[in-house]
Amino acid sequence: MLFAIVPRPSVLVVDPETSRRKELAQGLAELGYEAIPAIDAAQGGRFAAELGPGVIVASTSSVDGGGPALAELFAATVPARLLLLGRGEQEGLQLPEDVLFLNAAGLDGGELVRRIHLVLFGQEVGLEPDAELESLVGDFSLLPILDLLRSLQKAEATGRVLCAGGKIVLDRGRVVAAEAGRSTAVKAFCRLLRLDAGTFWVQLRAPDPAGPVPPAHEITQDLTSLVVFAIEDTVLDAPDPRCRLRVQVTPGFFETRFSPRQQALLTAIPAAGTVGRLLDRVAETDGQILRDLMGLRELGIVAVEEPYDFVRVITDSTSDLPPELARSHGIQVIPLQVHFGDRVFHDGVDLKPRDFYEMLEKGPVHPRTQPPSREDFLAAYGALAPTKDLLSIHLSEKLSQTVVHARAAVADGMASFQLVRGDSEPIVLQVVDGQSVSLGLGMLALFAARMARRGYEPGFIVERLEAMRSRIHVLFAVNTLEYLRRGGRIGKARAFFGSLLGIKPILGVVGGEVAAVDKVRGGRAAQPRLVELFKERVPATRPVIASIAHARAPVWADRLRGLLGQAYTLSEVLVAEMGPVVGTHAGPGTVGAALFQPTDEEAPLVAPLAEPV
Repeated sequence: MLFAIVPRPSVLVVDPETSRRKELAQGLAELGYEAIPAIDAAQGGRFAAELGPGVIVASTSSVDGGGPALAELFAATVPARLLLLGRGEQEGLQLPEDVLFLNAAGLDGGELVRRIHLVLFGQEVGLEPDAELESLVGDFSLLPILDLLRSLQKAEATGRVLCAGGKIVLDRGRVVAAEAGRSTAVKAFCRLLRLDAGTFWVQLRAPDPAGPVPPAHEITQDLTSLVVFAIEDTVLDAPDPRCRLRVQVTPGFFETRFSPRQQALLTAIPAAGTVGRLLDRVAETDGQILRDLMGLRELGIVAVEEPYDFVRVITDSTSDLPPELARSHGIQVIPLQVHFGDRVFHDGVDLKPRDFYEMLEKGPVHPRTQPPSREDFLAAYGALAPTKDLLSIHLSEKLSQTVVHARAAVADGMASFQLVRGDSEPIVLQVVDGQSVSLGLGMLALFAARMARRGYEPGFIVERLEAMRSRIHVLFAVNTLEYLRRGGRIGKARAFFGSLLGIKPILGVVGGEVAAVDKVRGGRAAQPRLVELFKERVPATRPVIASIAHARAPVWADRLRGLLGQAYTLSEVLVAEMGPVVGTHAGPGTVGAALFQPTDEEAPLVAPLAEPV
């Protein structure tokens, strides 16, 4: 689904300070927006009635008096967006979530215009700004990267799109440069276009009035040509990046006429060693390299040796692990089922978060969730157990029968698995109750996979996981009580009065169960309170690993990430969209985090794996 580009919104500037009011109105007018100045809330309320869709920028000093004029101004924001310019962070804590707030203390007029422009541009492309109004924030699981780029192209955006995988630079809507790891230009763009999840930030800069595209721009193709090339460059049956490569000097080696690209690959393979390193070291696009590599393998010139994982990790879809992260660590994710009436979906397979939340909010029935069956686990174990030892790490038994079905599959299938492997090597297949949910569970699966990649035995890994799991603290703030009511967790009356009062419950995983921990009034207070609760549980004396999950709320997740970064030294941060199973019960707008503080002994075991060099 594309975000429609709407006409440029008009702006009402309400500020009793004459110089700033004029500076803001003039600066926004120079950017092409219709800017209407007003000296106070009373005058602003009268103008706002004629404003229509747009943005109202008001200083908190202009509404200090309250009364009917303030009420009229707030009422006018039904079709418009209200941005309050405050004099300190505390002024914004009790504001409704749909009111934007900026601590304007110390910011000059030019800087305020820049940040207000970001809000206005966000209105045009359907994106929300971060807490400081520095970037627009989104998630590729909700807005695919191609849809984002098309929207930015239509809006003639100048700036850059940042994400964990790299960045894309735009000039008047055109893609002019890209970076992804060591790759740049078109090769990097092709890699980034394959992203299907993860937070992104859009940062704007003033357009360059210099007419033609500067020579420094690395990409000259238009967006359509780039996308077509990226699709054609995709290799669906590509080998695992960890596969080792070896040049084989066969009798026919010196008689074979190699193309210049094949010669370059043969020269690079000995130093690269693996497919992933080769892709990073050679200038051509990944698809070009892989097709040439497969051709050399068919000739018998290059051997592609599959990586041997002594231990494979299996988890379930409630772990909310980003798909690319799971793939890169060899983690197999078994989906739970989501039932919308008679329609049955598999979490993360044929039901992605974007589609799920649309159905959750607009569908006539509330979904039900169901764990994977014993047969699902038998199929997964049977495919891997003949050659791998397996660790199967799952949602808390107090929350689901998932782990029970996994144990049943082990009991039923172990004899047949062992028969296939043979008697010489006993199979190790252990099921672990993660005693958590969402990224609390995901962190355990990730840690297990990292230890497995480092060569540790299953028994050692399980022992470590059992020592870690009680120290993974999970807290999340629910945006609305409605979905807890639908799922039967609270009564209708309690949900009604809680919604009237703006109550936001804070839940946590306690002893493998989800329990109420605290509550706040007003959504803006939820993230600071989460951090306070974490500090009561995890001292800020050592680095921590943080994972943040959100249900269609990338802006609030970004704010929580920033607050955690202020409170702790973060050695690693993971951010993911909350999947359908957890989202069914928590609902859109939910944001949570899991924090783990490794000991000196644990830190090297669970640290990110080294990048290819």
